[in-house]
Amino acid sequence: MAFSINTNIASLQAQDYLRINQDFQQKTINRVTSGLRIVSSGDDAAGLAIANGLRSDRAVLSQGVRNANDAMSTLQTIDGGLNNISQLLDRARTLAAQSATGTFASDSDRAILNSEFQSVISEIDRQSQVIGLNQGGTFAKNLKVFIGGGRGETAASKITNGSVAVDLSTSTVDASSLKLKGFRAEGVNVTDVSGIVADSTNVASLAVAGKTDFFFRGAGFGDDNRVQVSVNLSGVDNAEKLATAINNAITEAGNGGSEAAAAFKNAGIKAKLVTDSSNNTTLVFESSNSAFQVAAGDRLSNALLGNHSSNVGEAIDYTVTGAVAAAAGTTAFGATQANNIIVRVQGGSLSSAVDLTLDVTTSTATTVTEALTSLSSQVASNAALQAAGISVSASSGGAAVKFVSKRGEEFEVLTVNDAANRLGLGSGVSGSDTDFEITSVTMTVATAAGSRNLLVSVGGGAYQTIAVASTTSGDANSVEDINAAIAANSVLSRAGLQASSTGAGYITLSSSNSSNFRVTGDDTLGFAADGVTTTAGQYAAESYTTSATKVAGGSAATGYLAYSAIRDGGDDQLITVTAKDASGVQQSVAINLKAENGAMRGSTIDEALDYINDQLQASDSADMRKIVAVKERDGGTEKIRFLSALPDFKVSVGANAGTSGVTTSQGAIASSSKLDGGANIDISSQANAETAVAALAEAVAVLGNVQAVVGRGQNQFNFAVGLAQTQLNNLSASESRIRDADLAAEAANLTKASILQQAGIAALAQANSAPQAVLSLLRG
Repeated sequence: MAFSINTNIASLQAQDYLRINQDFQQKTINRVTSGLRIVSSGDDAAGLAIANGLRSDRAVLSQGVRNANDAMSTLQTIDGGLNNISQLLDRARTLAAQSATGTFASDSDRAILNSEFQSVISEIDRQSQVIGLNQGGTFAKNLKVFIGGGRGETAASKITNGSVAVDLSTSTVDASSLKLKGFRAEGVNVTDVSGIVADSTNVASLAVAGKTDFFFRGAGFGDDNRVQVSVNLSGVDNAEKLATAINNAITEAGNGGSEAAAAFKNAGIKAKLVTDSSNNTTLVFESSNSAFQVAAGDRLSNALLGNHSSNVGEAIDYTVTGAVAAAAGTTAFGATQANNIIVRVQGGSLSSAVDLTLDVTTSTATTVTEALTSLSSQVASNAALQAAGISVSASSGGAAVKFVSKRGEEFEVLTVNDAANRLGLGSGVSGSDTDFEITSVTMTVATAAGSRNLLVSVGGGAYQTIAVASTTSGDANSVEDINAAIAANSVLSRAGLQASSTGAGYITLSSSNSSNFRVTGDDTLGFAADGVTTTAGQYAAESYTTSATKVAGGSAATGYLAYSAIRDGGDDQLITVTAKDASGVQQSVAINLKAENGAMRGSTIDEALDYINDQLQASDSADMRKIVAVKERDGGTEKIRFLSALPDFKVSVGANAGTSGVTTSQGAIASSSKLDGGANIDISSQANAETAVAALAEAVAVLGNVQAVVGRGQNQFNFAVGLAQTQLNNLSASESRIRDADLAAEAANLTKASILQQAGIAALAQANSAPQAVLSLLRG
């Protein structure tokens, strides 16, 4: 056995074991004093990561429980408000039942009842706003509350599965939602009804004897799909009978079988008599759910809308008269007439232009009288023109041709191929027997001295003059002159027009962007030589009086948007309509107005309206389908206005090169605002009270459905809180098993560590004293 002084192996080993035991003792003390098994990351890194994840989930769930409790408190507040509204409906129904009895001497005795009734309706509106369940209210949406604890493969699915939603978007309880308030267009004071119906001037304006016409426009029944309501006036001699007759006609129109008729029927528009606080009774049109416009179709209906003087309705005819008188009736078109004459009528609520072809080439002896007779016959037999109320007064010649719209709506009459302007409606040329406008035309060019004029009308617009300089070298110089003039003219250059030589003595004028155009000019450019004009005075003159429309009060509406016809293929305009749905998600429809061959969507205000409404109705969004575009006169000019039953919406108006289409707010946004007026259900008469009793019964049912939704929501949150509490308990138990210390085991470890420490210190003392044995050897 060797003895060593320099290295005391036993002491070193004792020190190492003592250090290990001290570390063990320290960890044990930490666990006992903290109660945790994992005090630092080194104790159990994997376990700590799992425990921290569980603790984070527990924090989310704890907040989720608070969220759910907050939601339950909100629903309880709403539920209390609904109970109050239920009591208000009970009171309103009591008042309506009282007014519905026939024991009152007169309607004036019902005024006190109606006054309280209206205050009850107003209080329903106020309380619905307080609890956030009015239209557009704070809680009138899909109320989504995140609680946590959801599982899924993606973060989005975890959020979705950890959320509870209560859909209150269709649970509004304001007076409008309960169908106790709606939209109203006001008409005439009933004291004037008998005089209006009997007035000879009014009666003479009727399209069909004994029937007066109203035209309604709204979402699903706009512009050319407007609904005509023909009211049978037989036996009508007072306001009550008139309202009944109108409602009978509305019912008949709603059963028409078309999609527009169905939409009109769903709008629930009714005529009724309303007495105000001053005891004045007025004829009104009301709807509980749809914004609408009503227009007069004759002077009698215009008077019933309140537009009259001494019972005579304001005239609403819109006339288009030839710029010059037609030639004498015996005048023959002759052999120089190259193509049939085409007369185009557009506007006036026509969804597309109507072309009427006059055969003046089959026989060289065809006279002006024969052409005008054909024109009158075609207008009278054209269904679209008759529906638009457009007629023509064409004499046998020698006088200006006159077109009239009985609806009072603006329209245009344009003509091509009447080279000598014998009909007095214009002398443009399309060079075709079937096409009113063209995208390409070939002209002959004769060698001649002196400047010549080529006139081009793009999309029915004003003629643009191109001066072709004198040339004796044929078509080459003419092509250069024409193209230079086009480049200098913004209207012609936007239409993509360009001239090219297509052979000796021929020039072709064509559009590169499918713009439609007409041409005319001197005979040396291939046009008729018999008296053709080279000035721009091709348009028929226009005149109008007053057009009568009423928009229902309470509607959300934009301001008046001026419209200028889109004439060429390079002038497209983007219109974007947007609104938020009940969940706050923005919905939109993009509408591209244009005027290209084969895609005419904006050459008239009516084409634009028709396309806009078609696109709105084709939307997948129910909210977009509640918006309609109508036209109204503003300062004598027809303009576009958007209407809706939605609380608000916006119309973004795109800019274009020609500043055409919708010209108001180009490059900006037109926002809607609520129009004054609107309709409250009332009990001012026995008939109205009886209607109110039925309406209130429906309102009670609607409110009951809303209360069911709110009650179901409270139960959902209760169940969700219960599940979340269970998850919290389980997560706490799981985390505890990982993180918490077993104190029984740690107490034993602490005793063990204490004994080992004492033994280790004693052993170290012995080990340190072992080298002293060497001294005994040295003493020997």
